[in-house]
Amino acid sequence: MGAVPRQKNQESLMRKPKFEILAGKDGKIYFHLKAANGEIILAGRGFKTKSETIHAIASVMRYGQLESCIVRRESANGQFFFQIKSPSGRILGWSEMYISRQNRDLGILAVKRAVSYGRVFDL
Repeated sequence: MGAVPRQKNQESLMRKPKFEILAGKDGKIYFHLKAANGEIILAGRGFKTKSETIHAIASVMRYGQLESCIVRRESANGQFFFQIKSPSGRILGWSEMYISRQNRDLGILAVKRAVSYGRVFDL
């Protein structure tokens, strides 16, 4: 009987938001924040080391819930996105492109919820 609750618990964990660390073809290390449905809702730039990447994730977790650190933008082609910046102005991550402001704002809400989990997976 003990295996069933453990399996359900593991399945439940897999459906929660998470940060994934991955190596790029360019040799840099990146992170993605994935929503519970598996969609990438925030991407970080490439870093030279894993420790830099982990530091950036910690900063996203710290500042990602602060409205003052979220910058809403519109691209030249009329799509919408957002960035999370540190208080010093450094870009920590950016979203995908959205077709409407409303969808972008829903993406921001998803990131704000997701950063509170703080789960990191190293791929």
